[in-house]
Amino acid sequence: MIASIHSLRPLLLTLFCTFIGTLHAQRDARLDSLLHAASDLVSTGYPDSSMNLYLHALRVAEKLDDKKALANIYYNMGLLNQRQQNNPKADEQFHQALRYAEAASDTTQTANICIMAGIMAFLLEKTDSCAYWFNRSAALFEAIGKEANAAFARSKLGNIYEAQGQYALATPLFEQALKTAQKSQDSTRLMAAYINMATNNLNLQQYKPALRYAQDARQFAAVLGRDFEYQEMLKIEAAVLEEMGNPGAAIEVLRQYVHHHDSVLNIQRTQHIAELETRYETDKKEATIAAQGQALRDARIRFWLIVTLFLLALVGGGLLFRLTRQLRKRNTEKEFLIKEIHHRVKNNLQILSSLLHLQSRQITDEAALDAVREGQNRVDAMGLIHQKLYMGDNVAAVDMPEYLHQLGNTLLESFGFHDDRVQIRYEVQPLRLDVDTAVPLGLIINELVTNALKYAFPEDRPGVVAIALWIDEANKLCLKVADNGVGKGAAPDPKGSTSFGTNLVQMLSKKLKGVPQVEVSQTGYSTLIAFENFSMV
Repeated sequence: MIASIHSLRPLLLTLFCTFIGTLHAQRDARLDSLLHAASDLVSTGYPDSSMNLYLHALRVAEKLDDKKALANIYYNMGLLNQRQQNNPKADEQFHQALRYAEAASDTTQTANICIMAGIMAFLLEKTDSCAYWFNRSAALFEAIGKEANAAFARSKLGNIYEAQGQYALATPLFEQALKTAQKSQDSTRLMAAYINMATNNLNLQQYKPALRYAQDARQFAAVLGRDFEYQEMLKIEAAVLEEMGNPGAAIEVLRQYVHHHDSVLNIQRTQHIAELETRYETDKKEATIAAQGQALRDARIRFWLIVTLFLLALVGGGLLFRLTRQLRKRNTEKEFLIKEIHHRVKNNLQILSSLLHLQSRQITDEAALDAVREGQNRVDAMGLIHQKLYMGDNVAAVDMPEYLHQLGNTLLESFGFHDDRVQIRYEVQPLRLDVDTAVPLGLIINELVTNALKYAFPEDRPGVVAIALWIDEANKLCLKVADNGVGKGAAPDPKGSTSFGTNLVQMLSKKLKGVPQVEVSQTGYSTLIAFENFSMV
């Protein structure tokens, strides 16, 4: 659900820069200087200092009664508070900006602020008003002839409907965005519109149009050189073909995906292809066996006199076989349903991760980019657990050694450590934990390893991050994440840090009844946590 809101950020960043650069030429020079300075501080990662400058600029603009400047200032203050998750205050400031924009008769400004009002309504769970704000923004854009902006506003409403599972409501909004993109012949907009149509039709189980739109989106991604979108559409095509009962074609599409894929999930996708191939071959063998079985039954009819003596035994054996088969079928159905739940959770998390990745490509603010990437890593850590559950032989257990190796490789890939300059070493006992333990534990490890990769090895310094997980003599689950980096004192200053990761580790450790113990030295940094509340399978 949050991914749909994050997908609106490119417009917000564009508006931010536009507002700073389009101030009235005759405005007070002092006000211009304050706004430019505040903008520079935002881009370099100093939100608190930037907020102080905006407050100073606010007093100057009030004295000048410059309504357009006041709208800009309140809008930017709202953006800062929204980034710091102070949503009630941000919502108040966006509405103040809206009043000044309306008073200045600035239609474009008013329409853009309406988009942020819709986003804040969603974040504050005032979902009934989301449609009003996005539709109002679209109507304002249409009034000044900006059809593309209007379609954008309505497509964001469609993303919110889609995140809420209201796919039917999202459909006409995505269709309108597609028509606008086709009219403009903008390849990037067409690709985005086809992606929305493909995912929405897949959610609606309308597989033929979903396949067509996915293929169209993939063609535009190939022309634009958008490798990530190209691979995502291959995955959607494979999922659609599998649902349409065409495993052979799904296998061929997944082969293309594996060929283009350059991440740690290559191995998992190869396993999925092997499973599809096995299922495909099994179906053919079962069809052959069924034909042979029919021939045998015809033969038995001809020799019914011979088997009459064994009728009672066969009847008894048949009843026993039927009962056993029914019990096995019920167990298989239950296991299938549980795996399907994990599969769908994993797919939703992967869609969220993909949206975050798409968003990160359009963010220039380093602090915002780090936040989006860290959010994507957290989503991937959770999604990997659900993937292990539906692909494993036990739907209630997570194999921690295998999971941690894949999580570590994912983080190395995310931070661009492709040359073995930084390595992750594992000392993990063969533990199988239940999902209620594995999810918070995976998030804790994700945060600790992320901090090490970000801060422990500056200036191309080589090093090692060690992950250890074991059961100690007191029957506690112990976790240690250590690095041989520069230590806390020599680590680079984390500009723009909100300490969210540290608070998350503290909160999740408390849930598992553990207390983080930090060991700091000049040659490294380590965190040790002993958990009392955990469950093994």
